Amino acid sequence: MKKQPTAAHYSVSITTLPQSRIELTGEITWEHMATFEDAAFTALADKIELDGFRKGNVPKDIARKQIPDELILADMAELAINSVYPLVLSEHKLDVIGRPEVSITKIARSNPLGFSITAAIVPSFTLPEYKKIATTVALDDAKEVTPADIDKVVDDLRQMRAYGHVHTDGDNHAHSEQLPEANDEFAKSFGNFSTMDELRAKVKENLLLEADQAVKDKRRVTMMEQIIKETSFDIPDLILQSEKDKMLAQIEADVTRSGATIDDYLTHIKKTKDELMEEFTPEAEKRARFQLVLNAIARDTQAFPTEEEVELEAQKLMAMYPGADLNRTKAYADMMLTNEKVLALLEGK
Repeated sequence: MKKQPTAAHYSVSITTLPQSRIELTGEITWEHMATFEDAAFTALADKIELDGFRKGNVPKDIARKQIPDELILADMAELAINSVYPLVLSEHKLDVIGRPEVSITKIARSNPLGFSITAAIVPSFTLPEYKKIATTVALDDAKEVTPADIDKVVDDLRQMRAYGHVHTDGDNHAHSEQLPEANDEFAKSFGNFSTMDELRAKVKENLLLEADQAVKDKRRVTMMEQIIKETSFDIPDLILQSEKDKMLAQIEADVTRSGATIDDYLTHIKKTKDELMEEFTPEAEKRARFQLVLNAIARDTQAFPTEEEVELEAQKLMAMYPGADLNRTKAYADMMLTNEKVLALLEGK
């Protein structure tokens, strides 16, 4: 019968490696490992196919002769390590990321199981006086909104209405459609506007909001850059690769929406996928440091969203992207809400 492991069932030592990795070396007692024999044997026996028996229905005594003891021991070892590993992480407060690399160093019936596990961990570092640093970053004045800025938006609206898109720099193709006149009738076509003046007033309001948000975003980035400058730690390759994968996935999504493929894009920019991924390295490292420091501040201040807040935000995202995976969406919502709470805290809110 399988038993829940306790500290008496294993011993482990921890070695710190470069690149925010650790190596766990240890042993699991035969007493604990033996509790997994029935499960390991049954799983292997269920896969046996013999003439005269349906798959999964081979008698145990016959099945046992078909399965090498080495296979049973190997599966027992995997189950035993899986049972002990979470306990080791909890006992030593190890914040592991990604899938660990497991090696069996010693295995024999009636003997302790020897193992070695290498894993990446969240980098450990000392936070600077982040609240004090944040107060040194001033909020810039928002950009003034001029009549010319409003005219530009109105002109973009006229192009959207006539062409279905806005001309950008280098867009030289001609259109036969006439731009609509910017009058009261044009304003009414956009909803609750009776006059062009009302539409222009709304455009100005939106531009002012955008200008305010731009200076707030700039201050947030500057605060984090100053805090990050005062920290020092290695970024695990696993985290760096994850950030690069996210950047590539975003490009692939953008390219797909335009009706092309990632291969088309690579041909256009005359680069291989590996070359593109290598170019991502500086930005990926910047993003990784940004998130790791945010996470550390969140832990230091307990600035975490509630389960209800995460659930509500996840449902909003699922409504926008119906095909998204719910668990990943919740993880994303949790990260975004945590980031917002930390940044608001640094702003003194």
